[in-house]
Amino acid sequence: MEKRKQRKLQHLDLFIKLFDNNRPDVFQNYSFVHNSLPELSLSDIDLGTSLFNNKLKINSPFIINAITGGIEQGKEINRALASAAKELGIPMAVGSQYVALRDTSIIDTFKVVREENPKGIIFANSGAMVSLQSAQTIVDMIEANALQIHLNIPQEVVMDEGDRSFKGYLFNIEQIVKRLEVPVIVKEVGFGISGKVARKLADIGVSGIDIGGKGGTNFIEIEQERSRNTIGNLFKDWGIPTGISLVECIKSVPEHVDIIASGGIRDGLNTAKALALGAKCVGIAGLFLYILLTKGQNELINTIKKLEKELKLTMLMLGAKNPRELTRCPVVITGKSKEWLELRGYDVSFFAKR
Repeated sequence: MEKRKQRKLQHLDLFIKLFDNNRPDVFQNYSFVHNSLPELSLSDIDLGTSLFNNKLKINSPFIINAITGGIEQGKEINRALASAAKELGIPMAVGSQYVALRDTSIIDTFKVVREENPKGIIFANSGAMVSLQSAQTIVDMIEANALQIHLNIPQEVVMDEGDRSFKGYLFNIEQIVKRLEVPVIVKEVGFGISGKVARKLADIGVSGIDIGGKGGTNFIEIEQERSRNTIGNLFKDWGIPTGISLVECIKSVPEHVDIIASGGIRDGLNTAKALALGAKCVGIAGLFLYILLTKGQNELINTIKKLEKELKLTMLMLGAKNPRELTRCPVVITGKSKEWLELRGYDVSFFAKR
């Protein structure tokens, strides 16, 4: 158990060391068509949206995505994140709670989010092979509104002590989906979800898919730095880029499955692009954690407000008064993203001709 705690501490330290706010734009091949007659005022714009067939209503389409827990530093981080989520009326997710199933002394590092935000929308988090009983315990631990099940196979592969067998994931997730009373979201951690995998997840009844595309925090890079294992060099560019993964998933699942865009989204313009392509919300973890750890909670809140302002200004120029109307705005996809998607059989002209 101490090794797992040590790993979590190392992840936080290496995240700060490796954080790069100048990573390439994950939507650089995606452009809006300017609307010269938006017929809209800024005061008309409402960022409110909902998840899971209107079961969860939120003030704006941002989610403070899964970050940490299980260590003392994680408790204070989660407390600050929960406080920010409460003030802004947006959801947040905790990091993997598996460690708390075996060590009850650290449950409070997760429970603090519900104590800080008693009426807020909070997502629990577990791995894909957690038992139904443990999944229920994890949800009950923080009175969660939904459960995130994370997929992180490339990270496991390059981790010295990582798993080497990934059999039974889909079946186990299906059993949890069928029996757990709260919605289940399946979330990648930075390597993207393909259309084919998205269809499989939709077929077993998941309520949401968080694409976790390539372009944000790179856990292969972090694990390589942590262990000095050179195998990470081979796979450092592994994954499906965020914009591509989002289109593949949007075009592959029924409308009732909510798609959450995440993976290197750091401004309101790219948030608008993600929503226009069909995402219901945008999940951000790395940027928010970096701001919190380097500049504090107040600056984190200001950063999220800045993103909301940027999103509103983008919507104003497009003539979209709410996130739903963004899905009617044309988006032109070019370059390598267009090439990839067309080779994979996805018609990108659909987005351009709206």
